[in-house]
Amino acid sequence: MQHRRYDVALFDIDGTLCDPGSGITDAAAHALAQMGFVEDDPLALRRFVGPPLEHSFRDLYGFDAAAVTEAVGHYREHYADVGISQYRPYPGVGELLERLLAAGVELGVVTAKIQEFAEGALQTAGLRSSFTTVHGRAPDDVVAKVVTLRRAMQSRRAAPEQVVMIGDREHDVEAALENGVDVIGVLYGFGTADELHRAGARMTAAAPRRVGDLVLGGSVPQ
Repeated sequence: MQHRRYDVALFDIDGTLCDPGSGITDAAAHALAQMGFVEDDPLALRRFVGPPLEHSFRDLYGFDAAAVTEAVGHYREHYADVGISQYRPYPGVGELLERLLAAGVELGVVTAKIQEFAEGALQTAGLRSSFTTVHGRAPDDVVAKVVTLRRAMQSRRAAPEQVVMIGDREHDVEAALENGVDVIGVLYGFGTADELHRAGARMTAAAPRRVGDLVLGGSVPQ
């Protein structure tokens, strides 16, 4: 089944454009250690990839507001010193972005990261110049991705049917669907096919090249 081509493609960063290495999980483990928690389960630490940090510390470890603020401070200090330097684009992402730009697709980023870290990650990975806009959040602006995506769309004044969100976690799917936007779930990041489909993703891509096919109107398996 063929579907329409999209004029605007909005990308998540971690697990979609870039492999953050162990930057996120190391910073999360460091912050937890500073708070008196020893977390050495890699799968548990991977849960920090995607949602706002504040929500992860609150929901996964039961921190109250004051503890969340302290833990986030520890995380950001470690992440700024060590984590940003580990960012690398996934194989094929550079070619994907070049292909979409050559086809006239407008590219942007929508992320739960604070703006400074989003810009830094993209610069480190050598991808920043491909995007006309990067929508992160202010350090004290704890919002779900649905809000950040809404702001990104308002700034572009693009009709929802012209836009596709590309990400690897359920938060990306939920944000897109709540804003009336189609979504492509990528399978090479931190999420799973089951997670993405349960959240409502109709299109998935196992590699960046397939993302390009779908953005440009390729077929979707029925």
